[in-house]
Amino acid sequence: MIPHRTALIRGAIVLLAAVLTSGCVFLGLAAYVAPHPKIDASYKGLQKKRVAVMVWTDRAMAIDWPNLQLDLSRGIQSRLQAQAADKDHPKELEGTTFAAPESVIRFQRDHPETETQAITDVAPRMDIDRLIYIEIEQFYTRPEESLELFRGSISANLKVVEIVDGKAKIAFQVDRMQIKYPVKAPDEGVPGLNDGDIYEKTLEAYATLVVNEFVPHTPPEDEETK
Repeated sequence: MIPHRTALIRGAIVLLAAVLTSGCVFLGLAAYVAPHPKIDASYKGLQKKRVAVMVWTDRAMAIDWPNLQLDLSRGIQSRLQAQAADKDHPKELEGTTFAAPESVIRFQRDHPETETQAITDVAPRMDIDRLIYIEIEQFYTRPEESLELFRGSISANLKVVEIVDGKAKIAFQVDRMQIKYPVKAPDEGVPGLNDGDIYEKTLEAYATLVVNEFVPHTPPEDEETK
């Protein structure tokens, strides 16, 4: 009887170990497939506000990339508008409306003096409550050290200007937000691409990076920022 009882105990121990092991495997698998928790919005002051997006570049960059300001502002605003119009839109964009990017560009061109003025002096002249202001410091589709290869890069400062009763202040700021495309390409770039595609994809990636500051989002797996 004792040997039989010992065998039963041993069997029970083996079975328990198997259950625990399979449980660990299951939990590990569940953790692997479970979605990443969302990152909260960094700035939450767009709710029920009239918002404009303005992009600044220096004159040399404007000559090289004449549509850069409009293309990036459109990319940022279209993503914000799409989320605001979604049935399950984030509360951070509840009741948010947007000024047309073309009207912002027209304002910049009609008032060239604003190029040298502080943005807190410029923003109150616009019929808005919040200004998402992008100061582009660097943009290229080909690294300078290897002009035959392709890799886009954009680095810019992000500021949010709040306008209340005709007075403006910078309420949120992120300096030198940078992204590169393709993300996993070597610094010197890669062959076989073209300036048009690199331009478009780099701006798309940067627009998403900016929008993520204003809405809850899942972190990209291979986002490359500095």
